[in-house]
Order: sequence, then structure tokens, then C-alpha cells
Amino acid sequence: ISLEVPAMLEHRVELKVIGWDDIPFREAVETAWAQIRHGTVDADSTTAAARLQMLVRAAGYPSAVVTVRRTVDEALAHVSHFEVRAEPAKVPLER
Repeated sequence: ISLEVPAMLEHRVELKVIGWDDIPFREAVETAWAQIRHGTVDADSTTAAARLQMLVRAAGYPSAVVTVRRTVDEALAHVSHFEVRAEPAKVPLER
């Protein structure tokens, strides 16, 4: 009898912290990310991004925002790009 063990899916996230020079903010993101990585949700999921945002906000950054970007090919390959900011990006209004 031959048994094949299916390979585990690798969930990859490129985590970009905007405001890297703000050491307390960066540490809050790193602490929150460690909880996500060792948690029960897939790290590349929007659920993980929402949890990351909630944890960073609870750590003293109530306006923190996590933006998720990925192509369909990246979604199929379980790859995401998370961008974390202490404050929402200011977008100029066009007239």
C-alpha cells in the first residue's frame, strides 16, 4: 500500500508597514502579526487582515487601516499583500 500525503498549502503575505520609523507603531503591528501567524485563520485571508486591523487599533491606534491587495493568480496561490497604516491615506479630491 502506498499512501500519499498532500502537501500543506503555503499561505504567504507581504506585510508593509507605512510609518516604519514610528517604532511603537511598528512594534504594535509586529505583535499583532505574530498573533495572526500563530492563529487559526489563513494568514493571507481577508479575515486575517480584519483581525490584524482590530488588534492594531486595540493597541492604541484607533484609526489604523489594513489594505489588502492581490491578483486572482495570487489568490489562487494563497499570496496577499497587506499594507498597514496608523492613519488612513489622504487622497486628494478631484474636481
